[in-house]
Amino acid sequence: MKKEDYIYKPKIDSGKLFIPLEEVQLIKPYLFDELITKSYSKTTGEEYEELEVSSKGAEYTWDNEEDGTYVRFGVNVMSFDGLNNSKNYVWVLINSKHLHQDYFKGITKETLPQLYKYIMSFEVFLCSYETFSSGLFTDTDICFDFPCKKDQFEVFKKNLKMSVKDDTKWYSKNRKDNTGIYAPHKTQPRSVATPSTPYIKFYDKELDFEVKSFKFRDSYMKGVEYRDVFRYECTIKNRKHANRLGLKEVRTISQLLESDLRILCSQMFREYFHKPKIVNVGDLRPMDKVIIDLMNIAIEKGVDRYKLFSVFDRDDVTRTSKSDLIKKYHMIMNGDKINKEKMESNELTKKIFEYLGVSMEQLKIDFDKKDLNDKSKKGGE
Repeated sequence: MKKEDYIYKPKIDSGKLFIPLEEVQLIKPYLFDELITKSYSKTTGEEYEELEVSSKGAEYTWDNEEDGTYVRFGVNVMSFDGLNNSKNYVWVLINSKHLHQDYFKGITKETLPQLYKYIMSFEVFLCSYETFSSGLFTDTDICFDFPCKKDQFEVFKKNLKMSVKDDTKWYSKNRKDNTGIYAPHKTQPRSVATPSTPYIKFYDKELDFEVKSFKFRDSYMKGVEYRDVFRYECTIKNRKHANRLGLKEVRTISQLLESDLRILCSQMFREYFHKPKIVNVGDLRPMDKVIIDLMNIAIEKGVDRYKLFSVFDRDDVTRTSKSDLIKKYHMIMNGDKINKEKMESNELTKKIFEYLGVSMEQLKIDFDKKDLNDKSKKGGE
C-alpha cells in the first residue's frame, strides 16, 4: 500500500461496540455468568424468582503474542437513552489492527464487513452483519494520517502550542520512544477529557511501529509505505460528547461511518481555539455582506489585495459600472469588516490546520512571535 492510498483519509481507528444481548447468540455463555446473582432463602434454601442484575459482567480477552493484536469481549448492563432504561449488551473492542494488512485503511464503510467476519471468527458470540453494524458506539477514536518529516513535526508542535487558546492543555514529548503532542492532561489525557476538551494527539506512526507495535509491523506491514507518516487522532468519549458534536441521531457504528469524519476531526480540534467573534455588519445590504464574506474567504485562501482589487477593476463592464465597483471596493476595504492582517505559516502547519478546519486567523507562527519577543527585548535595553 502506498502513502497516497491512505493519507488525509479519515477513518475510525478503534472503539467499543455494544450489541443488545437479545440479538446475539452467546457461544461462550460464561460471559453472562457474573451478570446474574440469584437470591436464596437462608431458612429453606429456596431460590427467589427475582434476579438481581449486576452492572458489570465478565470479560474475555484473546491475546496474540505473535502479531501483537488482541480482542476483548464482555457483557454489561447499560443505558444509552439517558432514561435509565437499562438492558444487557454484549460489547467488543474493535480496532483497525483487526484488519491486518489493511490497517491503514482503518474502519470504514468498506472495511466494516471485513472487521465483522474477523470478530465472528472467535465464536464468542454470533450475530448477523446487520445486527453488528447497528451496534452502539462509545469511546471511539477517529484519525487520519499525514506525511511529515521528523524535523517538520518539531516545528509543527511549536506552532500548535503557540496557536491554541490555552497551551497549558497541550503536552509534548521529546523522547526517543515518543515525540508526540497531546491534550488535555499530562498523565491521564483520555480519562480526564471532556466534550469541550477532547482527547487529541499527534504522533509519529513510524516510531510507534518501531517502539510499541513492532510485532504487528513485522507481521502485516511488509510492502506498506509508512516512513515519515504521522497521525492525528481524536476521541468521541461518550453520548454526551457525541451530542455536542451534533450526533444526537447518530447512534450506531454504521451511522457514524456515514457521517463526515473529517468534520468531526475538525470540530474536536477547534475546541482548543478561540471561537470566531460575531461581526456586527450594521445596515449593510445583503449583497455587500455576501461580497465581504467572499473577500474574507479569498483572503484566508491567500489571495492578496491586488488580486482582490482586479476583480472590481474590470474591463468587461461599462465605465460607470466599473467606477461604481471600484468605489465599492474602497468602501469595503476602508471599513473594519475585512481581515487585512496576513498570517504566514510553514507549509505543513498550514495544510494540517486547514484540513482540520481551523481558520488561518487563529494561527500564530513561531518565527512571528520570536520577532515580537526580540523587538520587546531591544526596547527594554
